[in-house]
Amino acid sequence: MTIHRVAALINPSARHGLAGQTSNAAVEALTAAGLQVTPLLGSSADEALELVRTAQTSDHDAVVVVGGDGTIRLALQAAYESGAGALPIGLMPAGTGNDTARALGIPIHDQAAAAAIIAAGARRVCDTATITLADGSIHAFGTVAATGLDALVTERANTLPWPKGQLRYPIAAVIELARMKPFPYEITVDGRKLEHDLVLASVGNTATYGGGMQITPSALIDDGHLDVILVHHGSRLKLMGMFPTIYSGKHIHRKEVDQVRGRRIELSSTRPTPIYADGDRIGELPATIEVRPGAVSFLVSAASGGE
Repeated sequence: MTIHRVAALINPSARHGLAGQTSNAAVEALTAAGLQVTPLLGSSADEALELVRTAQTSDHDAVVVVGGDGTIRLALQAAYESGAGALPIGLMPAGTGNDTARALGIPIHDQAAAAAIIAAGARRVCDTATITLADGSIHAFGTVAATGLDALVTERANTLPWPKGQLRYPIAAVIELARMKPFPYEITVDGRKLEHDLVLASVGNTATYGGGMQITPSALIDDGHLDVILVHHGSRLKLMGMFPTIYSGKHIHRKEVDQVRGRRIELSSTRPTPIYADGDRIGELPATIEVRPGAVSFLVSAASGGE
């Protein structure tokens, strides 16, 4: 289908403010591609979510996200709530990590090419994942849910005033590894219970987070499953040696790392344990993470599976 009218959810605070320099260029690129653009600019995440919820019931042809994975998460939440009639989502990457775009083959540094993909209208049906917290609230996400050390690293990276961009993650990792204590986890994967002292447990709907770190390298956004990486507690020296291998995905070959796959993952810990998804803090464990097969359509190129 050809796309004509789009509602563009814009997050000028993505990349810690750097995306504000690109949002106007993104709208210009969409217009140049022949699209009528209705900007949606919320002053907070809650306001932005309400705007995109309204857009999902409008006469637009698609919702376009100008921002990063955290802003995409708001669009996924609205699409999940809208059900089968949800509008497709197009991406104009402007975030720190851009891991959703990476999983879908969307150009990260070429606004005109990304806009052309949206205008062409080819869709790829993909999975969404949801996190259900103890209070019953349900939160959709698209890439990776991080608990334990990687959640703490994300939390630390989000507070670092310098540097900007992806370099914040290795610096934050060094800081958190220096003070690391194990988390006593109880994990149930499709009814199979596991109990371990872990450094982290990550649940991936896509292979990467944090701007290309391949934490769950076998995960696919449309296979109907979630990949779970469990890193067992060990010496700080071993953990420091493991961290660089996450960029290539080679950490999965280390003896302190286990991989499992499933559709429903229940996580709890006797320690307060934060959970992050798409770079945003969602809450704390306990939580249940489930895959929602085919719950969302993205606008992608034919080469990336669009039809």
